[in-house]
Amino acid sequence: MSEPETWSEVYLQKHSYFQNVEKVLATNLGLSELKSGKLIIRNEKGIRENEIEIDHVWIVNIAKSFVGWGYVFEVKFKNNTFREKENPAKLIQGLLLFSDNKSEIFTLTTNDASNEMIKSFNFNLFETSDYLTHGINYTIRIIANHIDTFITVSNPNTEDWKKWEGKISELSKKLADQSGNIKMKDFFK
Repeated sequence: MSEPETWSEVYLQKHSYFQNVEKVLATNLGLSELKSGKLIIRNEKGIRENEIEIDHVWIVNIAKSFVGWGYVFEVKFKNNTFREKENPAKLIQGLLLFSDNKSEIFTLTTNDASNEMIKSFNFNLFETSDYLTHGINYTIRIIANHIDTFITVSNPNTEDWKKWEGKISELSKKLADQSGNIKMKDFFK
C-alpha cells in the first residue's frame, strides 16, 4: 500500500487499520466481531451454541511520539440467558501490542461490571487547546447501543481530557503490571 497523500487517505487508512485491531481483539476474546448487542456464538460446525450480549466496547490507541503504539480496551457483557446457558455480566479489560507482525494481548476478566472507567469518558468534544507539540495522540473507538464512533485527540490538555487521560494511564499501568509482560510494562509506564 502506498503512503497516503491527503488527510482523507490518512483517515481511511487509520480506520482500515483499526478494523484489523478489532478483528485481533475479537478473535482473542472468542467472538466473531466486536459490536454492541447480541452476538451469536457458533461451534466449529456452525451450530448456534450460545448467544451473548455486549453492552459496550471501547478501544483506545495510544500513540507516543518516537516510541510506538499500544492499545487499552474494555468489553462489557450484559447478564443474559440463552436456552439453558446463563451468561453473567462481566467486564474484560486488557492491553494489546503489536511487534514483529505479532500481537501480544493481556486480558483481565471481572464480574464487577460497574462502569467506573466509562464514567471518565465525559468530556467536551469542542474544547481544545492551541498548544501543539510532539507527544501523545489517542484514537478512541467507542461501540455502544446506537453509538459507533472514532475520536482522535492530540496532546489533550483541557481539564476534562486530562482527567480522562489520567484514568486511561492509571488503568493501562495497572494492567501492564498485572500482565508481567516487559514490553507492556515499558510501553504503558
